[in-house]
Amino acid sequence: MRIFLPLDPGDHAVLTASRTRLELAADRPAWAVTAEARAERPGVDEEDLDYDALQDAVHVALQAAAPAERALVIAADVPDRDLAAATDTGGAYGVRTTADTTARIAALHVTELDAAAAEADDTDPALLWFDVSEGAAALAYRRA
Repeated sequence: MRIFLPLDPGDHAVLTASRTRLELAADRPAWAVTAEARAERPGVDEEDLDYDALQDAVHVALQAAAPAERALVIAADVPDRDLAAATDTGGAYGVRTTADTTARIAALHVTELDAAAAEADDTDPALLWFDVSEGAAALAYRRA
């Protein structure tokens, strides 16, 4: 399943080295389009659901970022069996890892605006896309 993970300090080394695998500890929060989320929104396009799940993760990442930092969210794939719903803490798209697992990183998303500017803006944060091979550049842009 494709998940969206706000950047964690432990992720920096993996991104700096442009590795494609990320070890995730049990109970790591993430956001994803689950079967339950699809059922609650019949007729909604899969890309729109993905966008909503990504934006939920982005808003959490912005809340954790320093005012002058941009938010970074990792898009990754993990086995469905290693995820459980966490809608009580993560909204309609909230999930958590149920065991230690390995995620395959698909892409990195960084907000165009820093956290302070994004807070003042009333629209969904615009995102820049970085390939997994550009992890160091994504981290640098996050602080630019």
